[in-house]
Amino acid sequence: MDFKSLRFCLRSIFSFVVVCMLIGAEVSFGQMAQNLMLGNAKALSLGNAVTADPPGIDSIHFNPAGLARLKGRQRQLKFILASADISGEFSTNEGYNDLIANIATNPDGSPITVDSAADSKSGIETFAIYLPGSGITEIPFAAAPLGGISISPPGSNMTFATSVYAPMILGLTRDEDDPGRFAGKSLAFTRLTFFSPSIGYQVTDTIAVGASLGFSYTGFGLDLDYRAPNYSVGALNGVLNAYCDDPDLVSALDLCSGQITPFDTIFNLQVDVEKAVSFTYNFGVLWEVTPWLTWGLAYQSEANDTLEGDIAVEFAPEIVSLYNGIANTDNFIGPIADAIVRGVSLPENGRIESKGRVNLVTPQHLSTGISLMLTPRLKINVDVKWTETSKWESFRFEYDEDIVILGLLGTLGVSGVEINALDIPRGYEDTINWGYGIEYQYSDSLKLRFGYEPRKAGIPKDKLDFVLPLGDMDLYATGFSYKIDSESTFDMAFGYTKSEQNIPAGSSTNGNDTRADNFVYNPYAGLDVKTVLEVFMVEMSYESHF
Repeated sequence: MDFKSLRFCLRSIFSFVVVCMLIGAEVSFGQMAQNLMLGNAKALSLGNAVTADPPGIDSIHFNPAGLARLKGRQRQLKFILASADISGEFSTNEGYNDLIANIATNPDGSPITVDSAADSKSGIETFAIYLPGSGITEIPFAAAPLGGISISPPGSNMTFATSVYAPMILGLTRDEDDPGRFAGKSLAFTRLTFFSPSIGYQVTDTIAVGASLGFSYTGFGLDLDYRAPNYSVGALNGVLNAYCDDPDLVSALDLCSGQITPFDTIFNLQVDVEKAVSFTYNFGVLWEVTPWLTWGLAYQSEANDTLEGDIAVEFAPEIVSLYNGIANTDNFIGPIADAIVRGVSLPENGRIESKGRVNLVTPQHLSTGISLMLTPRLKINVDVKWTETSKWESFRFEYDEDIVILGLLGTLGVSGVEINALDIPRGYEDTINWGYGIEYQYSDSLKLRFGYEPRKAGIPKDKLDFVLPLGDMDLYATGFSYKIDSESTFDMAFGYTKSEQNIPAGSSTNGNDTRADNFVYNPYAGLDVKTVLEVFMVEMSYESHF
């Protein structure tokens, strides 16, 4: 096997981890945190219950039929400011010592290594975003200016619009020794819709329809320390240590130049992928059933994206020494070892770089709702929303040619691994969420708003993990709209949401499972994991005619 073939095999194996991370940190978070960072003050302050009460130019996203209500030429400027904190606790328990006894001790009972994550806490160091040409970029706080315009010709039933908005911008960095580094030392994801040609059409006096196209830039970066605290790695380490105590065996094959342990970093994974243009579409309907009741329906299409870029894997020095010791041994035991590694060494720095690609799907989304005027001054909005999160029951990553080593792993019983594909279980479920908003016309110039949105993540309890620390959460929001004059309005909103996860050891096949046959990335095996995600948001917008 030449070095080029080795690189391809290694790249294929570690793409397994890339897909796991991207699925967790990009697709899942991006869809499950839907609308939180869009930047529309009205929508946030009404708990995102605006399908039947679309918010101006941002109707492009929430319900394009709402554009038909905009007359003349209008512009919108908006600003988002957010502060988020993600913390984790990794605690030992009564069963932890049994786990250590099985996977982290040598045959003579001596310890292999100490779990640095045990009884520790994780936190964020800084925020980050993904920028074209720069990749993961640290920022002091999360903020973004955005905006759009709309034009309706005089006497026309049509309104044309476009806007720049961010369906998702998020990112973080952690300290080098933070236990959360096994879920990512740094990661950032940006999905920015830079062009959104849209149209709203007033079909009758009471019915309007609309549609929009979204052209978005998508970029993702990840820096991850990978480890494998499972029975297989622990058993392998024990066997190697026993082997190295026998001089006759050592002279036949050098397995003692390095070490592989369950709780130490095996390699560092760096991912830098992007797609210049991702295409989606939205469709919406508005029906003013009566002067005091409006019904709305909106559909957001699935996004199917292939992100391309660079993948780098940098092995720990102990792994480099172990591998190179095997590869450079003159006397081999059997033809299998000879065929796989003979004379093919890793670089001294242990780093292998290659091009890579990942296919990601963002599920479709459907919402419907009503806007009800209880009194001339009091309005109530109610939305119900469905997202096809079950799209992530599993993810399949296929290769153009057969990878013999993957086929061997599949034959040995590693679930989901085939000779030309990797099938990675997630096991998520479709979600149905509600949103509620109240608006009170305090005066001719001032509207007061209050919103509540209980958000279901669609992640069953046995699939929770720290890679995606996003369980069910409640969004609370308030805000106001102030009409400055006949042609301009200022809106402001404040939002707060919190998600807490309590994952007992062994309860999640995606996070801290202790089964010997679980080969899904599972860095906190045997530990009780608690996570807290808190987000504070301030969103402001200014709309005016021009």
